[in-house]
Amino acid sequence: MADEGTAKQRERVRESVRIEFVPKEKMPDGCRVVPLMVDGALVWGVLENEMTNELRMDFNSLLDYIMTCGLYRQNWTEGEMPPVHPR
Repeated sequence: MADEGTAKQRERVRESVRIEFVPKEKMPDGCRVVPLMVDGALVWGVLENEMTNELRMDFNSLLDYIMTCGLYRQNWTEGEMPPVHPR
């Protein structure tokens, strides 16, 4: 049982979610927010100047908290995953 708990804890550590700013030229037309996969993490791409950096940092702290507590879990199948970030 302890091994199962440790495995689940390691799995949660690998999962991550955060908000990043995306320049207009990399954002799909008409979008201010898009979900993206970046190195296995869910990244909410927010159009630059649509959110303050202070608010982004506050959200990222809250997202980190819900990940650490296990309140959020990524559970996608291959067809449901967000698109990969266009770097």
